[in-house]
Amino acid sequence: MRYGLRSHSPSPVRGYQARRRSSAYGLPSDSDDEETDSLSSESSVSTDSESETDANDSGVDVGSGHLRMQPNALQKSQQTQKDAEFLADRRALEDTIAAIRLRTRHYDPYEEWERQARTDALRAARHLRTTTNATRARHLENIHKSDLKTQENTFNTQITDVKRLLEAFRIKERDEEARLRQKWRDEDRTRTERLEAAIKLEEAKARAAAEAERRKREEAERRRHEEEEKKRRELEARRKADEETRRAKEEGERREREIQEAERRKKEKEAEEAERRKLVGLVSANEEWVHARQTLKATGPMKIVKGEKALKSQWSAIRRQITPKIGQLTQDQATITRITGQLIELVRPATPLPQPLYLAALSSLSKCILLQAETEVTAEKKSAFPLASVTCALLHHPSLSDTFPEVFYAKMVQRTGGWGVPVVIPPQDVDGRAWDDNEKRKAMGYRRTGGEDGSEEVVWESSGEYGTRIAGIMRVYFLVLGLSASMASTPVVRVQSIFQLPRIWIYFSRILGDERLLQAAVAAQILHAALDVAGLEARHIWGRQWMKILQLLYVASTEGIGSEPGTNGERMLGGQTPEGKSARVRVQLEIERIMQTL
Repeated sequence: MRYGLRSHSPSPVRGYQARRRSSAYGLPSDSDDEETDSLSSESSVSTDSESETDANDSGVDVGSGHLRMQPNALQKSQQTQKDAEFLADRRALEDTIAAIRLRTRHYDPYEEWERQARTDALRAARHLRTTTNATRARHLENIHKSDLKTQENTFNTQITDVKRLLEAFRIKERDEEARLRQKWRDEDRTRTERLEAAIKLEEAKARAAAEAERRKREEAERRRHEEEEKKRRELEARRKADEETRRAKEEGERREREIQEAERRKKEKEAEEAERRKLVGLVSANEEWVHARQTLKATGPMKIVKGEKALKSQWSAIRRQITPKIGQLTQDQATITRITGQLIELVRPATPLPQPLYLAALSSLSKCILLQAETEVTAEKKSAFPLASVTCALLHHPSLSDTFPEVFYAKMVQRTGGWGVPVVIPPQDVDGRAWDDNEKRKAMGYRRTGGEDGSEEVVWESSGEYGTRIAGIMRVYFLVLGLSASMASTPVVRVQSIFQLPRIWIYFSRILGDERLLQAAVAAQILHAALDVAGLEARHIWGRQWMKILQLLYVASTEGIGSEPGTNGERMLGGQTPEGKSARVRVQLEIERIMQTL
């Protein structure tokens, strides 16, 4: 130190000055360099002064290089040496006092840090000790509580087991007591029943004896009455038999007369109607069906075509061209006109076809149109219009009107049975031969999927499929009747009259006149299609007369066939099948729609 006194305290300040601590980046601090330089300078100054003093006090002439003593200066040097020692002692005393004062007032950071570290360590040790003691106490307390809880649970379990055992003993004792009581009651009841049975047995024997006596008396009385009643019934039966014989004879004679009279009136009426139909050029429904059936059975042209290879090849080519053209029909009028012309060119080319081939081509064209009606119209009602437009144009075309209407109608009757007329299929074919089951269903228009060659079981289409298919064909037919009114006026032959608008009136009149047709589900489906297509137009043409037909049809669909308004009939339009019920509702709605347009 500066004052020549050094403290033994491990002060971090002195240690820092002695070690010349570097900065945080390992370089000496500027302040450390300044302090070191100052200390170095002070040390050098004191060294120089001391060396000079020593030199002066010794009387050595340093500059001359020779040691020589001056006699007069000896005393002076001694005095100077004493003064220097005094000054040095004084200066040492002052430095000591200053060092003491500095020591008592000095703040040592390291000693303060050490003291604070000891305090913090003592505090942390005390806190750790307190925490450890508290944790151990809590742990011991938890262990004690757990042991108490375990002991309590054990005691409770033992108490529960004891209670359960006591309860089982009580239940067993109660059940045993109940069993014994029930046993006593059963024994008592058995004894009572045995006594009562003995009493009843004796009473029954007494009653049986009395009853036997009573029945004996009643049997004797009954036999006496039966004999009397038998004699009376025999007399009454002989009288009634005589009366019934007489009445039956009279009733038979009366019925015979009525039947003969009805047959006579029917023949007269049929003859009169036949005469009137001949005058106006009309035929009955049965006659139309017979004519169509005869046209179908005239197989001469088809045999010729199928028998000659050239004609058959040409016929097959025509068929292959007809089918795609019918399938290309759209709602576009230009497309309808173009396809109509192409079909006419196929069956009526510039070079006329042989008559058998011509008839076969017309038959194939009719079949293709009807098949298209069965498939496309069933799926989408709008597709019926272009098909009907082409059909109507072909039926009324001058080059085809001589034969095509008759062929088309015959094919339609073949595909629809009697519904194209309409008429009930008679029990015999046109040749007088009775139908078998398959022939009858085929004549009615049913289609089958197997059994054509006898190798498969015959499977006929369902009534729902049958009705939907027939309704699709008839929708096209009714559209043709409606479109015929717009065709150019040409001489109408009998076959062409089948495809004129008045046929709608004839169709409704015939179907309403036969209850057997009205009760079929197909009738309701066809009538709905007819009303949907031509109901409004027929009202504009026939007016109030058409409203009467609609009234009869509405009554048949709501109250019953043949019922007067306000009565509840049992036979409904369309019958009771699901298809008939749904079609009947559609007929009602269609009639209501037509009535609302008034």
